[in-house]
Amino acid sequence: MPELLDALSQRRARRAFDSRPVPADIQELLWRAVSVAPSHGNTQPTRILVADAETIRAAVIAALSDGNRQWAPPAPLLFAIAAMATHDSVQTGSDGSTRELSVFNAGIAAGNLLAQATAFGLTAHPMAGFDEPAVRTAFAAPLELRVLAVVAAGYPGDTASLPQDLADRENRPRERLPLSHIVAHDRWDAEMALSPRDLRQRQQAPR
Repeated sequence: MPELLDALSQRRARRAFDSRPVPADIQELLWRAVSVAPSHGNTQPTRILVADAETIRAAVIAALSDGNRQWAPPAPLLFAIAAMATHDSVQTGSDGSTRELSVFNAGIAAGNLLAQATAFGLTAHPMAGFDEPAVRTAFAAPLELRVLAVVAAGYPGDTASLPQDLADRENRPRERLPLSHIVAHDRWDAEMALSPRDLRQRQQAPR
């Protein structure tokens, strides 16, 4: 039976980074992985904002949550994944709901980038904990740009450089939902509503 690509199955959002810079040609291939991602109507709304200058890096790091500032600053490559919402159509459902397809498309592009980074032996750790207006301001980006994630990337480093609680988390086994909680055939299963945290609490509950 064919197996998952190593770049998919081995990807981890690690927090320890080596000081080696990511070469320019490798960076370009990461961005090319974004450029070839599919998008609805070929709108290609995904944008990458790279913090090269020390002043810009400092502003982006200052915009991170306190927890992310504990480990992200040493990463040699720091960038934002964003989407131009105005470049994508919003689909309206029969119930009046809307779907922002630019965000979906940027998610596909981000998946391409993470897999490509893993294939190069890099760690690429997306962060959701940041002040979006502050990151947008750091890059002098327009208001219509949605900053979806800030990514710290580089070659893996020594976990001894991390605070002990984060070092412990680096060595935990990967936790993934079983396929029975992800895929349903013909009819929704109530078990699919459970998150990994829900399952963990169920397993740890006294019997």
